[in-house]
Amino acid sequence: MKRSFLLAFLLGLFAANAFAALPDAEKSKESARAAMRDGDWIAARSALESLLAEAPSDPAAWYDLAVACAQSGDIDESIAALIQAIKNGFIDLRQMERDSRLTPVRASPEYRAIITGWREVLDARGDTNEESLKRLLGSGYVYARDPELRLIYASAFNPQSFDIAQEEVSNVAEWAFANLFEAPDPDDPRPSPWVTVVLPTPEHFVSFMMTLGAGPNVGGLYDNDRSQLICQDIGPSLRHEFLHVLHWRLLAETGQRHPDWIMEGLGCFVEDMDQDDEAPGGWRAAPSWRTNIAKRLLDLGRLMPLDELITMDRRVFRSRRPNANYAQARAFIMFLADAGQLGAFFRAYLESCPDDPSGKAALELVFDEPLASINSAYRIWLAELPFAAEEIRPGMASLGVVVAAGRGDGPVIDEVVAGTAARKSGLRLRDVIVSVDGRSTRTLPDLVRVLSDYAPGDAVSVEVRRGSRRLTLEVELSER
Repeated sequence: MKRSFLLAFLLGLFAANAFAALPDAEKSKESARAAMRDGDWIAARSALESLLAEAPSDPAAWYDLAVACAQSGDIDESIAALIQAIKNGFIDLRQMERDSRLTPVRASPEYRAIITGWREVLDARGDTNEESLKRLLGSGYVYARDPELRLIYASAFNPQSFDIAQEEVSNVAEWAFANLFEAPDPDDPRPSPWVTVVLPTPEHFVSFMMTLGAGPNVGGLYDNDRSQLICQDIGPSLRHEFLHVLHWRLLAETGQRHPDWIMEGLGCFVEDMDQDDEAPGGWRAAPSWRTNIAKRLLDLGRLMPLDELITMDRRVFRSRRPNANYAQARAFIMFLADAGQLGAFFRAYLESCPDDPSGKAALELVFDEPLASINSAYRIWLAELPFAAEEIRPGMASLGVVVAAGRGDGPVIDEVVAGTAARKSGLRLRDVIVSVDGRSTRTLPDLVRVLSDYAPGDAVSVEVRRGSRRLTLEVELSER
């Protein structure tokens, strides 16, 4: 098959609905996987064909069928199944190249055309995914691309807030490339897949979360299998989930799998960040409601020892007291950053992960101490970490306004309190508070945390969005 024909074929076949849920066919899938583990490729093909009758859009099932056909010696059927896998969303080139079970098809011209034209394959899929989003979401959204980060945006926020969302993503990327990951090569012939970033209406967000089976309190999610990021706010949730995008790209490149204390710890780490020109990447993490949880656990004698945290099973991490687990993971990642060892740890971890996925070996290497000593130092650090304010109490600094949560781009002013400097400063009803002294305030907890660092009478620069404009006002803080 000629390369140009293959690419045209793939472009015409790419799945139309980026949010289509796969049918529940777990029993058929497990039967197929069991046959593959046993090397019974004839039985595997039969089970996979039955599975695909139930779930015809399952990219993993098509990929497994390609493997089973290759191992059965049926090269043409293997290539056909591989194309169907790509059509339905399989875009893990590095898995294909590492998978020795596909060795029988590697010499075929069709397989070589797929590999040689991989950038075009991904770009064609990106084009089709964008058109699918437009059909699915309609004209009430702004659509845009970030070619450097390979992101396709669909935003229901107004253009000014959408600009802010892109700034947030760029800030996370700047920090991540300075501390953890390699920045992408724009000329890489085998780039990362395009990721769709959907910033939906509140109604669409609820619908998407129900379709994807997410919990009611989730602020967003990143589905790596579908290369889809969906967030209801353009602050902490967006930063968290976009860090996952970058992390999963690294995992695709290395073939590694990292435990949740690292994956979720890093995602939570970037939720609350303040600009700091002296910090690597220009940003530093701030204490937050999550580190408050960790501090309370320490005070109660219930903080998890590090040897338990770093070896916790993923299912337990996410299902048994997840708020406490996420909090402890963020606190420990913040400890590593404050000790100046986060980047060194992560680099060492990438080297030692195949032999020690828990991270213990990397921790002991960079600190040159046993894990028990690191655990003791961590507890001392956590005890001294200040609590983050979770409410504006009487006597604390206030903007002199009453605010509501808003819809994810910043708290909204519901009332300008009479007798405060807020009225003189020009703050108005329905203004959206974007930042205070350049520090992001996308959510109510953001605003509370930032204001807690000031005293009544301090003058601050407040950026607000007023309709289609972004204004900066000087405000003298009042006492609540």
